[in-house]
Amino acid sequence: MPTQVVKDVVVRELLLGEPLESIFATFDEKPLGAASIAQVHGATLLDGRKVAVKVQRPNAEPKLRGDIANLKSFSKKLASALPVDYYTVFCELERALQGELDFLAEAQAALKVYASVSHTADGTAVAPAVGVPLPVPGLACRKVLVMEFIEGVPLNRLSSEMEKRGIVPGSAESQLAGRRILTQLTEAFGRMMLGAGFIHGDPHPGNIFVQPGAKVALIDCGQVKQISTEYRLQLAEAILLVNEWVETGGSPALVEAAQQKMAEFGVTFAEDAKPEAAAALALLLFADPDTPMPGGFSSAELADNSPIKAIASFPQELVLLGRATILIKGIAKRLGIKWSLADKWKGMAQTALACGADGCRLPTWSAPASAIPTPADLATSSGASRVRFGSVLKAYGETNRLAANWVVGKVGKVVPTRVKKAAVRVAAKVAASRD
Repeated sequence: MPTQVVKDVVVRELLLGEPLESIFATFDEKPLGAASIAQVHGATLLDGRKVAVKVQRPNAEPKLRGDIANLKSFSKKLASALPVDYYTVFCELERALQGELDFLAEAQAALKVYASVSHTADGTAVAPAVGVPLPVPGLACRKVLVMEFIEGVPLNRLSSEMEKRGIVPGSAESQLAGRRILTQLTEAFGRMMLGAGFIHGDPHPGNIFVQPGAKVALIDCGQVKQISTEYRLQLAEAILLVNEWVETGGSPALVEAAQQKMAEFGVTFAEDAKPEAAAALALLLFADPDTPMPGGFSSAELADNSPIKAIASFPQELVLLGRATILIKGIAKRLGIKWSLADKWKGMAQTALACGADGCRLPTWSAPASAIPTPADLATSSGASRVRFGSVLKAYGETNRLAANWVVGKVGKVVPTRVKKAAVRVAAKVAASRD
């Protein structure tokens, strides 16, 4: 959309009529990217920070909601002619769309995704597995979001960028970069799924940025999913089941165990589906693509004998989970790298099950905050019988409203009502000017 339209939305929605110059030193005319919901421009804040400004297209919301409604209607009417239950898929996308159209929700989601990739399955804080551009505090509204600027190349343009630099596809250098990318994505999604249970739900190649040194950043946290502790632990059990299958070559007992596990997930299969369909689906999601499939099934998702075609219904959680696992496996297959997610996530799954419901409890993204002390707390902690004005100022710092209220309370005990009312008016004016 025209840059002037973008600027108008920023001024109207974020700055409430104030000029761009009140916040930005520069605002790039050429967009960094544009998609169906929003357009992103680079800018510089007055303090010198480079940022990315995401601006929602005017009238995008009613159009997208209408599209989803039509897709749901078509998929329900044509259910018997479609290979899988697309109604469930579109219901999940409709839920995810809520967050994509509300940039305040996306700002919160970015903080949660960052915290999720920065904690292990037992809740231990560690260095983030991938970068996540965080919102600039105070610069977000429903249709405009100002974020940290991420340098890098989208994964879907990485091949051409590598060729420009003289890196030959399939070379040792490209394989090393590929392994680094896969390692970071695998670690990040393992922590999200088996730790906090808060998942980035839109991991397509355009939302994966590769930075210098093959460092990975996940952008666009509009689509996210919180999975329950019960589902997270069931997922851990399924991963260990796949590992056992790969190590032993499978068995009738494991076929039965896979059927039970998929039933617990809420997956049902067609009446004429082979009993090995559940095991084949688990292998499709978590095993290396070259792992032999039971029951004559294929590891190609769109093949006629794919286990996906045997599914009658599945839970919405499986939509975003499947997107993440199939993306990572697809990258590995394209690079010619053997990559078993079940093997990579085995340790995390064991940790998650060992911790149980007491594992990575939410919210991991919110550091414990000290409660603001009350005057009674101050008196108790200092051992004094009365609260001194200096103690309040020291404790509250710039919290002028609280300090003003304290003054009013003290003054009210010792002066006539007329003076007390005057003190209330003065305190209100001070608080208003500070706000």
